Amino acid sequence: MRQRILVGLAMADAVLLLVAFVLGTALVFDRLPAATPGEAVQVLARLCAIWVLSSFIGSFMTGLVVSQGPPRPTYGRGVLTTIFAFFALAGQIIVLRPYFSRPLVLAVGVIWLLLVLLLRYVLRRRPWSERIVVISKSDELIGEVRRARHITVLDVIDPNTSGPIPPPPPDASIVVDLSVPWSRDVTRYVSATSVAGREVRSLGEMYEAHTGRVPLDHLSEGWEIENSLTRKLPFLPFKHAIDLVLVVLTVPLWLPIVAVVALLVRVIDGSPVIFKQVRVGRRGELVELFKFRTMLVDAEAEGAKQAVGHDPRITRLGRILRSIRLDELPQLFNVLRGDLSIVGPRPEQVAFVQTYREAIPFYEQRHLVRPGITGWAQVCHGYVASEEETIKKLSYDFYYLKHMSPLLDLEVLARSVKTILTASGTTPRDLAQEQAEIDEEAVDLAEDTATHRPISPADGPRKQEHRPKRAS
Repeated sequence: MRQRILVGLAMADAVLLLVAFVLGTALVFDRLPAATPGEAVQVLARLCAIWVLSSFIGSFMTGLVVSQGPPRPTYGRGVLTTIFAFFALAGQIIVLRPYFSRPLVLAVGVIWLLLVLLLRYVLRRRPWSERIVVISKSDELIGEVRRARHITVLDVIDPNTSGPIPPPPPDASIVVDLSVPWSRDVTRYVSATSVAGREVRSLGEMYEAHTGRVPLDHLSEGWEIENSLTRKLPFLPFKHAIDLVLVVLTVPLWLPIVAVVALLVRVIDGSPVIFKQVRVGRRGELVELFKFRTMLVDAEAEGAKQAVGHDPRITRLGRILRSIRLDELPQLFNVLRGDLSIVGPRPEQVAFVQTYREAIPFYEQRHLVRPGITGWAQVCHGYVASEEETIKKLSYDFYYLKHMSPLLDLEVLARSVKTILTASGTTPRDLAQEQAEIDEEAVDLAEDTATHRPISPADGPRKQEHRPKRAS
């Protein structure tokens, strides 16, 4: 299904490019760009073919670079497709030396980008989901997959099932749990489905794509994270260099803000202005972290505690600074010192690390890279106030470590900007509201799948389905 959606978007983008080319040609040229109509048609057809080829190259490159996540028609992927297509067009013009007009290239590019974004807008207004048949007996994991926004679980098959298994619906994918052994009949079923050309994906891969998390129960010995990071080692020095360049280049922007906030803290809450705290950094090394003080002076007189949304230790000014993340600005000096990265897992206090190290498997893996001022877990989950939430937040950290890339960093930065603009940095998690959103999404998905025929007894004996109990 993923390939079908991506191919369909690539074809639609190419058609929109043809429309943009016709409109751009009509806007730019008041007469034919050649001596005769026949020559003009040849010139424009050759340039149009180059454009269309560039569109397919852009779609292909976007599929390679953005290989994770559900194949939803996002605006980011649309913009990325147009950028790759532009570079492909420039390369072909340099190599092939065809006739081209700069105003025409600009007009077609702008019109095409607007049409691509309009298509994404229209498609995103329609509820959609990936329809899957799951082979697993993990009730917890299946429950979380069911609650994912763009997944419809048609059936669940026990890996130990014996006997005939009905074929999956034509538009469904098979999702298999690789952490458990399968019976001989289930193995034949998966093999026959794959040979028939149907999509077969691992449950862990599907889970990561739709939740932005790594299922911790499916990590064998943590080697998956280290193995993934080994392939990204060339990116780490480049990432650190980019951090330093960005911080230095933006000094005129953030340094005056630091001065103003420091003055406000000094006048309203008094001294000290800067709060220094030892955190655990890369490879477990201790680093001294700088932040604007947002709590009472004696906030940790009884020991370190997790901050929560309405923590009484937080001052009135501190609550504002935390909501728009301005309390983190002094950590840009930590980036210059080499202690932090702009994007990465947040560094934890020493006392918390000692506790989590014993309670949470593979916790030390998050120290394989430099911690960050902001991170995937922060923009997806926010503050935590319990060990259970810390485990969930750790699953986001592992996702970042496994899929770390410049594009993922850009997405984290974009979401961080949204957090700042909406002042939602310390908004407490409302479980009732979260459950209401899940129920609303379930209704949307039910409407989306109403036109599809569900699996019925006529298709064959339905296998045992493990449905998780709904949390109360």
